[in-house]
Amino acid sequence: MRRERFISYKESLDLKNSIYIDARTKEEYLEATIPGAVNIELLNYNERKIIGTIYKQESPKKAKLKGVELVSPKIPDLIAEVNQLNQKYDNLIIFCSRGGLRSKSLAEFSDLAGIEVYRLESGYKGYRHYIIDKLENYKFKGKISVLHGNTGVGKTYILKEMEKLGANIIDLEQIANHRGSAFGSIGLAKPYNQKYFESLLWQKLESKDKKNEIIFVEAESRRVGHSVIPDFFNQAMKAGDDLLITASMEKRIENIYLEYIKDIKNNQENFIERVIESLTAIKKYIIKKAGKDSYFKLLELAKKAEFKELTKILLEEYYDPMYEHSQNKINTYRAEINAENIKNAAQKIINLY
Repeated sequence: MRRERFISYKESLDLKNSIYIDARTKEEYLEATIPGAVNIELLNYNERKIIGTIYKQESPKKAKLKGVELVSPKIPDLIAEVNQLNQKYDNLIIFCSRGGLRSKSLAEFSDLAGIEVYRLESGYKGYRHYIIDKLENYKFKGKISVLHGNTGVGKTYILKEMEKLGANIIDLEQIANHRGSAFGSIGLAKPYNQKYFESLLWQKLESKDKKNEIIFVEAESRRVGHSVIPDFFNQAMKAGDDLLITASMEKRIENIYLEYIKDIKNNQENFIERVIESLTAIKKYIIKKAGKDSYFKLLELAKKAEFKELTKILLEEYYDPMYEHSQNKINTYRAEINAENIKNAAQKIINLY
């Protein structure tokens, strides 16, 4: 057998037309992985648990023999999956948790089939150390410009339109997979955890942060969904330009309604349940800001699927008062941009720079 080809994550970034193969369990992969990696699990969760028990209670040798017994029938299918990727990519990089037996086994099976692969040094753990080190010592090359404005003014829509026009944007809500409010997870898959959020943030910074360039972001609290914005990024947001986005109440309601329209149409009953769950989660805050009558009225509107009226009350009596204080902390905005027309607003911001 040929000598194994090990590669560090840093070195792997220089490879062209490459893909990472995560040999861990589906559960580990879904919890967090290298962005863009595909999952070819060598052992499933239950099989790995069985081997771990044998390793601890009997011996490492018996655990390995059990591993061979469990994996052997899968080898043709595993190789078929690797070979499919080999048809599309020039470089395959296999990893597991720490660069141990799982990645080694899949690499050896691939080698026997004549497919050349790399093994990632120290596996996912090594990759995480790389990301943590980069973020802890990050120094911005460019500058950040922050879009502020009340809920529903269309900040995310503006960012997307600006990106079409060539601007550098980082959509923090997108890389957290959460819209950043009590209703932020409705219609989305599970919010990303901190590990995956940091991986995606690093990936964005690598491609978008350039000397004398501006990165446009939406104003956020430190926590977005399940993720916390790193301190260095938060400080850069505070030091950057502040732009105030405004829109009429009618436009804001329409923006929010359109954001959730697919979920409303696809399964209105489920949407109603999720809205009620979200209202219940912030019950004490709604009552504190708007009173008990408003809270119970919101529940009734949700049950009747009167979402636009519900949105209007939430904006006027809950969200606007809540964000007024934080917006008043900013002494000077570089500009105030009306967003009744999203495309025009995006162009106006670009023209400022």
